Amino acid sequence: MRLMPRSLRWRLVLLSLAVILPALALLAWQLSHDFETSVEARVHRELENHLNQLAGKVRITPEGKLVLTGKLSNPRFQLPLSGLYWQININGKPLMRSRSLWDSQLRLSNAMLKRDGVHEYALKGPRGEELYTLVRGVWLEPPAPAANPAVSQDATGNAADAKRYIFALAIGHGEISRAVSAFNRQLYLGLTLLTILLLAAVAAQIIWGLKPLTRLRRQLESVRHGEKNRLDAPGVAELRPLTDELNALLQAQEKTISDARARAANLAHGMKTPLAVLAARARDLRQRGMEEEARDMEDQIRQLDRHIGHELARSKIHGGAAARTPFTDPACPLDGIIRALRPVNEAIEWRMEIARSIRLPMEEGDFMELAGNILENAAKWARAEVRVQIYEDVSSRMCMVVEDDGPGAPPERFSDIVRRGVRLDESVRGNGLGLAIVSDILASYGYHLRLFTSRACGLGVCVIFSADEGGEQA
Repeated sequence: MRLMPRSLRWRLVLLSLAVILPALALLAWQLSHDFETSVEARVHRELENHLNQLAGKVRITPEGKLVLTGKLSNPRFQLPLSGLYWQININGKPLMRSRSLWDSQLRLSNAMLKRDGVHEYALKGPRGEELYTLVRGVWLEPPAPAANPAVSQDATGNAADAKRYIFALAIGHGEISRAVSAFNRQLYLGLTLLTILLLAAVAAQIIWGLKPLTRLRRQLESVRHGEKNRLDAPGVAELRPLTDELNALLQAQEKTISDARARAANLAHGMKTPLAVLAARARDLRQRGMEEEARDMEDQIRQLDRHIGHELARSKIHGGAAARTPFTDPACPLDGIIRALRPVNEAIEWRMEIARSIRLPMEEGDFMELAGNILENAAKWARAEVRVQIYEDVSSRMCMVVEDDGPGAPPERFSDIVRRGVRLDESVRGNGLGLAIVSDILASYGYHLRLFTSRACGLGVCVIFSADEGGEQA
């Protein structure tokens, strides 16, 4: 099972997402947590200030009652159910509380004062809401009588008449939650915009960074189509070694093809003389009355001659990858081919329809070999007319169509016609190599051949000068 996509772009995108999204998620959690901690610390300081202020305003009368010498600075303590409360207890009983508590009270106990200092608790408020509460024990003593200002102290240093009161300040935890939620909304919105910007930057980086590869692919496509024979410098240092190696490979391949073509031509030409000698020997055998031996020898000579003719034709093919002048004006080569073929059948009327200024993507020598074989085949079979059309179809593909009015061929035999050495009628002169050579030429370019029944019930040949045709490939 393939876990990674084949596309390099998608691999880079997934890698970027694997880094960016966890990093942003961690950043969001860290900022939210730090903000919540900061808010709680600020609320803690604010409540502690109110607690100190409350402790400073509470006094004990000589009768032992608690009195508040002034109002606390925050008016919310006077507003019923405002969410900000204070209360003073002793021995589990509330002595004083803020107006904001109305007819409710906080549940305080001496167990909350395990040690000195300020303690934090979560208590229930008047409406059942959760309260963030600070609790502190405060020792208060009544004023000393005027007659006996000296007051005895206990072992802890507190006055013997001093009592420990529980002072509590509380605020609704919902205020903290709402502040954190508002911050989180802004945070997530900002991080979403940041994510979009980062992804856009990653996309731009990938597109811009992979542009040299796109240019390299287009250059390779141009080389394959014969528009150029070398790759240009890529403009980036990382691709320079690859370009140099590809150019070296193209040069070596071109030399190998050229040498192989030369060797094939030399071999084919070299075999012509031995075949001519064998043909002469066959004629001698026939003259001596050895008819059967001569016929067998001539059959073998004809087969060898077909092979040699085929290889000689193949050795002349430049092919799309090696073409230097890939576009050809078809009018002049076709005029010359038709003039050369008129003696084959002088009764034929040749009709040519070529679109103006059309250029075919093929080397001129290959086109002459291609058109020569197709037109020669049509001239051999036609009765009165051969029609040649070259045009650009609706898909902007160059097409050449040759139709004759000969006997044609059944559609089930179309695949046999393009096979090397196959002839549907042995009574007609030829070696059965014409359309086979056409197939080899088109295969070297990646173009396509389609056979059909012509309008005059003869054979129709359509050459599509495009590698995108989905029909029968030559």
